[in-house]
Amino acid sequence: MMAAGVNFSEATCGACIGIGHVPASDSISLRTFNRNFEGRSGIEDDNVFLCSPEVAAAAAIKGEIVDPRDLAEEEEGLEAPGVELPDEYDGSKTDLITPDEAVDDELVKGPNIGDVPLKDQLSADVEGEALLKMEDNITTDHIIPATQDILMYRSNVPKLSEFTLSRVDDTFAERALDADGGFLVAGENYGQGSSREHAALCPMYLGIEGVLAQSFARIHRANLFNFGIVPLQIDEDTYENIDQGDDVEIVDDVYDAVTSGQEEFTVRINGEDEYTAVLDASERERDILAAGGKLAWTKEQAEGASGAAPADD
Repeated sequence: MMAAGVNFSEATCGACIGIGHVPASDSISLRTFNRNFEGRSGIEDDNVFLCSPEVAAAAAIKGEIVDPRDLAEEEEGLEAPGVELPDEYDGSKTDLITPDEAVDDELVKGPNIGDVPLKDQLSADVEGEALLKMEDNITTDHIIPATQDILMYRSNVPKLSEFTLSRVDDTFAERALDADGGFLVAGENYGQGSSREHAALCPMYLGIEGVLAQSFARIHRANLFNFGIVPLQIDEDTYENIDQGDDVEIVDDVYDAVTSGQEEFTVRINGEDEYTAVLDASERERDILAAGGKLAWTKEQAEGASGAAPADD
């Protein structure tokens, strides 16, 4: 492979998110990662195809896409690759050392690291403008891009949030801050892709109260609960009848409805038309959502376990 001019790199996220090994403009590259969304490689006019390591190695040697099994037949002494799976997976070998006692020192942070924002407890009244209407298959890369010029701000949520949904509408972040609350509307499979929590954290920071989507990607749906954003599933007819800029109101007492296990919610558009939306959530997810997110919920659990009174704020 080295004789064929193959360039090796360390096993990191780098090339997958456009940090190193950015392909040439309008070229074709094979990659063994799990993402090939448009522009993710670090250049907008990329043509990235996903493949197995065996196919990538064979193509690197031949200079074209070939079946590695065929290459094995052509090259003397080269065996076709195979896969051997263990009989069982025995879990993580991560070494965690429990301290003898908790350290109550102040956390020292550099100037580029901000605090993680927390959301207030879920309100009874949830309403606001439909700030952005999107189509199917909006990815977490659309919501928070993972390019090199943006990644440096991952520890600074106020700054990072300025790039929220910029690949869909570069005016969104500013409009969301000015609106002081609102909704996102999306088609099928909203939030597909990598599991970055910033794709929920930054919309929450900008004041997004809920997402109305025809369906949610599993991990992103979990992250919406984790940051106190109400994920409501709507049908195609409801999606078609909500326009960007419409006033959206969840008619129910949202806090009581979430905590009581209610599944169907009434969504009123522009004070007139009403539609049904569904909250598919476990009891634990409802508790997290009602608390304002997982961090707030975890804090409540810790205070309850220690017998401490809840903080006023």
